[in-house]
Amino acid sequence: MRSTRSTDARGRGAGARPVDRHLRVVRVLAVVFGGTWAAALAVGALGATGVGALLASSGKLVFFVGLVAMFVVRGAGATEDRAAWWLLAAAVGAYFAGALAFELYYRALPVAPRPSWSDLGYLGFYPLAFAALFLMLRTRVRRLTAATWLDCVITGLTAAAFAAGLALGALVRAADGSVAVVLAGVAYPIADLFLLGLLAGGLVVIGRGAGAGWWWLAGGAALFVVTDTVYAHQVVHGTYTVGGPLDVAWSAAFICFGMAACRPTRVGTTSRVEGRLALLVPAGCALSAVGLLFWGYLGDSDPVAGVLALGAVLAALARTGLTFRDVRALADSRRQARTDELTGLPNRRSVFEALEAADERLASGAGVTVLVLDLDRFKEINDSLGHAVGDALLRQVGPRLSRELRGEDFLARLGGDEFIVLCSALDGADAVTLAARLRAQLQQPFRVGGMSLTVDASVGVALGPEQSATAEELLQLADLAMYSAKAGRSGSSDGVAVYDDARDGSGRHRLEAVDQLRTGIGSGQLVLHYQPKLALATGEVDGVEALVRWQHPTRGLLFPDAFIDLAESAGLMSRLTSAVVDMALAQCRAWADEGCPLTVSVNVSPSNLVDEEFPDEVAQALRRHGLPAAALVLEVTESILMEDRERAVRVLSRLRATGVGVSIDDYGTGYSSLAYLAALPVTELKLDRVFVGAMTGSSRAASIVTSTLQLAHALDLTLVAEGAEDQDTVDALATLGCDVVQGYHLSRPLPPEQLWAWLQDRPPAGVRSPLADDLR
Repeated sequence: MRSTRSTDARGRGAGARPVDRHLRVVRVLAVVFGGTWAAALAVGALGATGVGALLASSGKLVFFVGLVAMFVVRGAGATEDRAAWWLLAAAVGAYFAGALAFELYYRALPVAPRPSWSDLGYLGFYPLAFAALFLMLRTRVRRLTAATWLDCVITGLTAAAFAAGLALGALVRAADGSVAVVLAGVAYPIADLFLLGLLAGGLVVIGRGAGAGWWWLAGGAALFVVTDTVYAHQVVHGTYTVGGPLDVAWSAAFICFGMAACRPTRVGTTSRVEGRLALLVPAGCALSAVGLLFWGYLGDSDPVAGVLALGAVLAALARTGLTFRDVRALADSRRQARTDELTGLPNRRSVFEALEAADERLASGAGVTVLVLDLDRFKEINDSLGHAVGDALLRQVGPRLSRELRGEDFLARLGGDEFIVLCSALDGADAVTLAARLRAQLQQPFRVGGMSLTVDASVGVALGPEQSATAEELLQLADLAMYSAKAGRSGSSDGVAVYDDARDGSGRHRLEAVDQLRTGIGSGQLVLHYQPKLALATGEVDGVEALVRWQHPTRGLLFPDAFIDLAESAGLMSRLTSAVVDMALAQCRAWADEGCPLTVSVNVSPSNLVDEEFPDEVAQALRRHGLPAAALVLEVTESILMEDRERAVRVLSRLRATGVGVSIDDYGTGYSSLAYLAALPVTELKLDRVFVGAMTGSSRAASIVTSTLQLAHALDLTLVAEGAEDQDTVDALATLGCDVVQGYHLSRPLPPEQLWAWLQDRPPAGVRSPLADDLR
């Protein structure tokens, strides 16, 4: 007969999530009922009889009730493992029923029968606990693949086989009691083995992300295995006594389960080892199982252990088959990921892996030569004969080029009709000779669909480490040299050019500048200066224009003319504009918080006007900084509007729908059409400084300003005159009824802190900005 088992759970939660209210309740219950169990254990250890013995046994029973309550509360507060904790509560409840029957009836008998009805309650613990642990495993491993199941089965069967081989078989052979006594004794360790197998396999599947709770459960199951094996041995030999050391060991097992309930749940944090390391545990288990079978073959071992070990070996063989299948699929996947689908050559991803390997050769002092080939007249073939013919031709390029290459040379398709060759060090003459041989192969006619097609190629060559110590830069240099060969700027007519810094250096420095600008945009090197705009009717500065500068780490403060064209050509203008809008709105918000609400104007690039997502980005930035849409004015040039008028109108219309202002910048210098003024959702015309600066000395310029002002007002647009450099110009504009002026006479563009000081020094105009009402 097994005595009652108890637990103490004073665990301090240390998990991935904060301790919630239910977990705190569980810990309070653990302290209260753990104290009850400790007191009962102390009374029992003192050998109390009569009332003392009754108190000891009652204290243990009370603790079982508390443990059930802990699991119920733990489940109520759980989101992922609720059913699992309630199943554990039912499992402990079944165990409590067996302990209660023992205390109320069997303890008083001179000789307790074996088996008894208490055993039914004790054994009822196992299927419920197994179901609870299985649910916990499913929660932590969302996708249980066949390989995952097999890893769990291999580990569990191996652990069970060794436990059976080391203890269970000898126990059964030594049994001299009835069959019922033997079965009752061995049922416990067998049931424990099932639990231990599930937990051990689960630890392999979950890995380091199992969490402390899972380890406590595994520890409790391991204690059950050891204790129940000793218990079965004592039952068979008639040496088991109630209240002995086994009761303490069983109590320690329940302590582990109670500690698991006190730990926060860790779900979704599995860190299962992948790759070859993932096979170490199942492989080690399989070898151990084979060793156990061999040991059984040599001697008289337990047949149960042999069956379990055989099952582990068979599962390991199935796992090996799955592993070979997965490895083959992975190899195919990697090959496809690194292979150009059309030509079968290595693709761009493989190129950069090859460049990394070339970097190692360069670092060791070895030389590397890079050749970039671009097919001439290939676009004509595609356009006139179709892409199918062009693709068929490209498939023949690889075999042609391979004829002239050595086995260690690397040939790949960069994309389109560009190919790359990486080879060991060649001097300039040998590299040019190789390039000429490659061109000769491509100049031979290609047979495609009964047609004979002729192409040529331009080849650029870069030599390392003479021209660069990095393979990726060598690729860039070879690409620049290829364009020189294609343009005929190399001074030769053979279509081959070796990189020359004097000839191609500007392109190289441009690549470096693009990379620096990309870094500068992302690392906060852009700064904004602000030029105020004066409303002539009120004398109030109610807006500013944000002008971007680049604080270059080595070249100092750069003005837009030094990098805007670079950003446009490199495709960085959209990112740059988005960064400027965000910075301008952040500054606008800061000024508004200081009691000085201002509108801010930002120049917009062509790439923004054809970007359908740009209006959403602007709206999101306004929400992020808590500003009304009227706080922002986007300035666009007339030439931008003519590039893709339909899309520009669509994007600007969406911006205007949100309330953002739209200004035509440099009006009068581009394609000034009344038709687009009528169609575009424009709120402002910004007259170019060429007309404003000349109006006081030229009647024609003054007439242009006057007519433009009348046109703007007729269309209900605001007119901003930029380039007001003196007071006479400002006075003339005020006389004409101009709305807003901007220029050096008012202020140069200033950093935000200087503009703030400038605004504070200006006398108040006495008229409140209309934007202030929106920002209150």
